[in-house]
Amino acid sequence: MKRVLGTLALLLMLTAAAQAAPVTLKGKVVGADDSQPIAGAYVIINASEPDAAKRTNLTDADGAFSVVSREKNINVTVSFIGYKNYYKAIEPSSAGTVDLGTIRLSPEAQVTQEVQVTAKAPMATMKGDTLQYNAAAFKTNPDASSEDLLKKMPGVTTDDNGAVEVHGQTVGKVYVDGKEYFADDPAVALKTLPADVVESMQIFDDKSDESKFSGFDDGDRIKAINIVTKSGVSTSTFGKIYAGYGTDDRYSVGAAANIFNTDQRWTILASRNNVNNQGFTLNDIASSMTGRRGGMGGGIDASQFTTSVRGGIQTTTMAGLNYQGEFKKVKIGGSYFFNNVNADIWRAIGQHYTTEGNREYYDTTATQGYNYQHRANLRIEWNPNETNRIFFMPRVTYATNHGDRANMTTTWMNAALNNTAVNRYTTKLGTYDASANLWWMHRFGKAGRTLSVGGSVGGSNGWGDRTQQSRYGSLAETAGDDSGSETSLVDLYTKATGDLSYSTLNQIGTLGTPGFDVSGRVSYAEPLSRSSRLQFSYRISYDKTDSRILSYDWDPLLNKILELDPVTSNLFNRNQTRQSASVGYNWVKKDKMTLNASIRYQYSTLNDDETYPRTMENRYNFDAWLPRLRFEWKPTKMQSLNVEYRRSTSTPSVNQLQDVLDISNPLQVYYGNPNLKQSYTDRLQLMYNIANPEKSTNFHLFAFAMLTQDYIATHRRFLTEDEEIKGTTIVKGAQVSSPVNLNGYVSANLFGIYSFRINPLRSNMNIGFRYQFGRTPSMEDNTRYTSHSNRMGLNLSLTSNISENVDFTVAYRPSLNFTTSQEKDKTTQQMNRTFDRYVGSDLAGFLNIFLWKGLFINADATWRNSFGTQASYSQHYALLNAGIGYKFLKYKQAEVRISGYDLLNQNRSFWQTTNNTYTQTTLSNVLKRYFMISLTYKFDTRKGRSESNYGSEDRSSVFGGRGPRGGAPVGGPGRGPGPR
Repeated sequence: MKRVLGTLALLLMLTAAAQAAPVTLKGKVVGADDSQPIAGAYVIINASEPDAAKRTNLTDADGAFSVVSREKNINVTVSFIGYKNYYKAIEPSSAGTVDLGTIRLSPEAQVTQEVQVTAKAPMATMKGDTLQYNAAAFKTNPDASSEDLLKKMPGVTTDDNGAVEVHGQTVGKVYVDGKEYFADDPAVALKTLPADVVESMQIFDDKSDESKFSGFDDGDRIKAINIVTKSGVSTSTFGKIYAGYGTDDRYSVGAAANIFNTDQRWTILASRNNVNNQGFTLNDIASSMTGRRGGMGGGIDASQFTTSVRGGIQTTTMAGLNYQGEFKKVKIGGSYFFNNVNADIWRAIGQHYTTEGNREYYDTTATQGYNYQHRANLRIEWNPNETNRIFFMPRVTYATNHGDRANMTTTWMNAALNNTAVNRYTTKLGTYDASANLWWMHRFGKAGRTLSVGGSVGGSNGWGDRTQQSRYGSLAETAGDDSGSETSLVDLYTKATGDLSYSTLNQIGTLGTPGFDVSGRVSYAEPLSRSSRLQFSYRISYDKTDSRILSYDWDPLLNKILELDPVTSNLFNRNQTRQSASVGYNWVKKDKMTLNASIRYQYSTLNDDETYPRTMENRYNFDAWLPRLRFEWKPTKMQSLNVEYRRSTSTPSVNQLQDVLDISNPLQVYYGNPNLKQSYTDRLQLMYNIANPEKSTNFHLFAFAMLTQDYIATHRRFLTEDEEIKGTTIVKGAQVSSPVNLNGYVSANLFGIYSFRINPLRSNMNIGFRYQFGRTPSMEDNTRYTSHSNRMGLNLSLTSNISENVDFTVAYRPSLNFTTSQEKDKTTQQMNRTFDRYVGSDLAGFLNIFLWKGLFINADATWRNSFGTQASYSQHYALLNAGIGYKFLKYKQAEVRISGYDLLNQNRSFWQTTNNTYTQTTLSNVLKRYFMISLTYKFDTRKGRSESNYGSEDRSSVFGGRGPRGGAPVGGPGRGPGPR
C-alpha cells in the first residue's frame, strides 16, 4: 500500500511539474509607419492550434494588452488587417511577467495573390460590455452600406417601419472610431458609410457623459454602435457621385464625400430626387411647440397651422455636413441638416366602430405640402487637465411649412348617412428653436468623488396663419314617438326622416408663440468603498410661453375679414416649474454584478393665465415619489442578465387641461379637462443575452410589463341632439372628445431572437419572435370600454455569407393580431364582447450576383398577404424591383445600371390599426412602376488602393474565381479611442 501511495504521489508531483506556471504577457502595439497606437489588434497565444480563438485577446484603445497564459509552450502572434504579423516565442522557463515592450507592426505591401491565413478569428468577441462583430466575417455586395452589413449580424432585425433594431432595441446613436457621427440621425449615419471601409462593429449600451466621467452608473442606457474603420481609412478621402433619370420624369442625383485625416473628419452629403427617398429623418415642424424642454408637455398645439408632408409622392432636396475634430485638449463635433420636401398626398381613412349603432366614419384627404427645415448641433469637449472636463452643446432648428389641404368626411349609422363635412385649409407656419447646454465636471483627489454642475437655456417661437372653409351637415328633424321615453342612439338614426341641414364656417387665423426655458442641475458622488458609491442630485427647470391664437370670421366671396371669433381665439401665457431631488446607490462586484437603486421626489407647478376671451387663472400642482432599481449579473463574458424596475409619471399637457373648445373640424370637436390627474406608470423589464463566438450563436431575450394608474384616455360622445358647449352650439351627430383619467391600462412585450450559422449553406440564420399584449380603457357615450389586443409574430431571416459574388437575404414575417373589446349593455347591464382578427405575412428577398467580369444583376421582391374579420383586411400583392449593371474603369469604380421599380405595378400603401372601440384602415397614394438608368462613380484615396477599396475585386464568375482577399485575422476596432 505504501508503494502504491508513493507512486500516486510521484505521479501527482510530475503532473504538477508538467503544468506551466502562469505567465503574464504585456505590451503595446503601434504602427511602424506613424507610431500611432493600434486598437483592436489580435494577440493570439499558439495561433496554429485549432482552439486558438479561446486564447485570442484584443488591444485596448491605447494599443496596450495584458494576457495571462498557462500554456507550456507559448508562441505569441500579433495581427491586424493591413499590417504584417508579429511573432514571438516565449522561453518555457519564463514565469511571472514578460514585458514585450512596444511592438511595431509594419504595413503590408499591396498583394495580388491570396495570402495564407495563419489563424481565424471568431465572428464575434466580447470586450468588457461591448460585443464586437468582425466585418470580414460577413460577406456583402460591393455597394453595401454599413446598415446592410449590420443587418447580416446576429441579433439584428428591422421593425415594421424599417428601422434597425439590435436585440429588440432601436439604435439611438452611432460612433465612427469612437467619435459621434451625425448625432441627431443615426439612420443616416448607417446609410452613409460604405461597408467596405468597416473593420468591425461594436455594439454596446451607451451611458451618459456624466456616468462615463464619474464612474457612477445611473442605469440610463441607449443602444449604440461604434463603427471601426479599416487601416488607412482615417487618412483618406472616399465617397461617390451618382445620377439617374427614368420614365415619368423620375430622377435621382446626389453625392457623398468623406474627408478623413488623423485629427479632423468631414462628411458632406447632398441629393435631390422625386422617388420618395427622403434622406434625413424629418422632424415634426411643430414638435418644438408641442412639448418644451421643461419636460411637462405643456406646449402649444400648432397642428391647425401645419400641413403634413409624410407619405404620398415626395420630391426631396437634402444636404448635410458632419465634422469631428480632435486637438490637444479639445474635441469638437457637429452636424448640419437641410431638408426640403414637397409632397402630393392622397389618403383615405375608414373607421369601423364595434359599439352601438354600427357607426362607420370615412375621411378622404388630398394634400399638397411644402416643408423646409434646417438643423444644426455642436458639441465641444474641453479637458484642461485630468480632473476637469467641460461640455458645451448648442443646437438650433429653423423650419417653415405651408400647404393646401382639402378633405371630405362622412359618418354613417346603420347604413344611413349621419353627417358630412367638406373642409379646405391653407396653412403657413414658421418656427425656430435654439438651446445651449453647459456642463462642468470635476474629480476630487479621492477616487470616485466627483461633482457635476450644469444647465441649459433656450428660446423658441412659432408664427403662422391659416384659412379654413368648411361646409358641414347633420340630420335635421327626426320622427320621434310621444311616449316621452329616452330616445336611444339607434332609434334616433333608424327613425331619421329629415334631410341633412348644412352650415358653413369660414375663418382666418393667426398664431404667435414666443417662449423660453432655463434649467440647472448639480450632482455629487461620494464613494463608500471600492465597490459602492452614493450620488445626490438636484434639478430645477422653468419654462414660459406666451400664446396668441386669433381667429376671424371671413367672407371668401368678398375676401373680407368680418369680426374676431371668441370661441376659437385665445390669448394666454403659461409658465411651469419643476424641481426634483434624488439619492442613488451604485454597487459593483468585480464586473460580475452591478446594483443601482435610487429614489427621486418630483414637484411640479403649472400656471395658465388666460386674458381672452375671458380672464381666468389656473394653477396646477403635481408631486410624486419615483423609485428605481436595476440589477445586472454577468456570470461569464458572453452571458448577462439585467432586471430593472422603475416608476415614472406623466403630467397632463396644457392642451389637455385647458377648458377651451377646438372646432377646427366642426364635426369633431375637442376640449380639455381641468380636473385631470397625473398618471403613474410602473415598469418591470428583463434582458438576457448569451453568445458563443466559436459556434457563432447568439440568443437574446427582452421582456417588459407596465401598469398605468390614472391613464389619460379619451371620452368620445356622439351627440343625439344639438348641444351648447362653452357657449357654442354643436350640432347633433358631431363627435365631442375630451380627456379623462381611467385605471386599468396594461402593456407587455416579449421579444426573443436566436442567431446561428448554417455551415453547409455558408449563411446566417435569425429566428425571432415577438408577443405584445395591451389592455386599454376608454369611454364612449358615458360607457366604459376595455379592449384587449394581442399581437404575435415571427421574424425569420436567412442572410448569405458566401462571398461578395453572391449576396442574398430571404425573410419571412408572419403575424397574428386579434382584439377583443368589452362594453356594458345599457339595458341588461351585461358585458358584451366584440372580436376583431387580422392575419398578415410578408415574404421578402434580396439578391445580388456578379455574373462575369463587371457584369451584375440584382433584385428584391416582397409578397404581402393579409386577411381578417373586416373585408378591407384582404390584401394580396407583390412588389418586384430588379436591375442589371456593369462596373468598369481600372478599379471598377464606375457603374452603369438599368433598374425597374414595381415591375408588376402592384405597389400600394395600406395599414390597419385597432383601437378600443373601432378599427381603422388607411390607404394612400404611392409611386407606381417606372424605369431608370443611372451612373455611379466611387472615389477612394487610400494608400495602396485596389479594387477591394471599392468593394469590387476581380469577379470572373459567380461560380469560380478568387474569393475575397485573405490576410491576417479579421476584426479589431481600428485606430483611435472607442466611446468612453
